Amino acid sequence: METIADPDIHTDILEPRESWFRSWFPYMRWVPSTPLALKEAEESLVKYIKTPSKGFYVNVGSVNGHSCNVWTRKFEAKKKGMKPPLVMMHGMGAGLAMFAMNIDSLCEETDVYAIDLPGFARSSRPNFSSDPVLAEEQYVVCIEEWRRKLNLPKINLLGHSFGGYLTASYSLTHPKSLENIILVDPWGMLERPSDIEKRYNIPFWVKAVFSVVKHFNPLFGFRVSGPAGPSLVQRLRPDLMRKFEDLIEEQNLSIVGQYLYHCNAHHPSGEAAFHSLMSGMAWAKSPMLPRLKERDHRVPLTVLYGENSWVTTIPDEQFKEVGVDNVKVHVVENAGHHVYADQPSTFNSVVTSSLRDI
Repeated sequence: METIADPDIHTDILEPRESWFRSWFPYMRWVPSTPLALKEAEESLVKYIKTPSKGFYVNVGSVNGHSCNVWTRKFEAKKKGMKPPLVMMHGMGAGLAMFAMNIDSLCEETDVYAIDLPGFARSSRPNFSSDPVLAEEQYVVCIEEWRRKLNLPKINLLGHSFGGYLTASYSLTHPKSLENIILVDPWGMLERPSDIEKRYNIPFWVKAVFSVVKHFNPLFGFRVSGPAGPSLVQRLRPDLMRKFEDLIEEQNLSIVGQYLYHCNAHHPSGEAAFHSLMSGMAWAKSPMLPRLKERDHRVPLTVLYGENSWVTTIPDEQFKEVGVDNVKVHVVENAGHHVYADQPSTFNSVVTSSLRDI
C-alpha cells in the first residue's frame, strides 16, 4: 500500500494494534477477531455505498503517551462547491460504516468525512484518563488535531449519541472551526433525575444486577463470551441488522452484526472512557445542556431526536429556557435511537437542509 506524502496521514498501517501475545500466539486467541477481520467486515458494509471513498489514518498525536491514529473515509461531493465538509461521528460501540445508508445522499453537494472515534472500531485504542473531565478534553483535542492535520478551515460537525455529546463539547472550545453542528439523538444532555428509582419503580433485582455490572464496560459481555461473541451479537441485536434491509440483501444482513462485533471485540479504551463519563448508562456526570449556554450562538445548532428513542427529547423551548439560542429541533417520526438508520430519507433531508440554510 502507498503512503501519502504528509507524515501525519497514513494508508500503510492497520489499527487497532494487537498486543505482542496475540500476535505471537494467535491459536490462543479467546476473542475471535483481528484488525484484519475488522477491516474486512467494514469493507463488506462500505461496498454498499455507491460513492467511492478514500480511506486513511490521521495521526492526531498522543493520548496518555500512546500514539493515536484516527481512521477516516473521505467521500467527495458529486457537485463541487465551496461548502465546508460534513464530518460524521458515530456513537458508543459503533463505527463509521453505520452511516452507510446516508452518505450517498449527504455527499451530493459537500465532501463527507466519516471517522472512527479514538478507542472505537478501526482507530487506535489509547487508554484515556479515568478522570471524566480529562477524558472529555482528550477527545476534543483529538477531534481538533484531526481537523488541523487535514487543513480544514471550517467543518460541519455531526455526532450521534456519544458522538453528539463530543460534538457539543467540541463546539464549546472551537466555535471558530465550525460552520454548523448537528446532534443526532445526543447522549448525556440532561441531569440524572434524583427520583429515578421512584419514578420508574425499579425492581430490587434490577438494582442488584446494576450494582454489579456498573463496574464493567458496557459491552464487556461480547468479549468475555469468547467464540460465542459473533453469534451473540446476531441474536441480541437482530433489530439493528433489519434496519439495513433497504440497502443490503436479506441473506447478507449478518454483515452488519459481524461489523459491530469486530468493532467491539478489541481493547475497549473508548468504552472505558465512556464509562468514566457516564452516571448510569443514560446520563453523563457533566450534563451537556446547561453547558451549552456558554457556546457561540452564531454557530447554528440542529438537533434530531427519534420519536421512539430512549433518549429524552428536549424541545426548542427548553433549550431557550437555559439560554441556548439559534437551535432547531426535529423529532423524526417512527424512529428510535438510531435515527439515521430507522428513517434514513428523513434524516438525510433534515441534515441536507441544515447545511443549505447556512
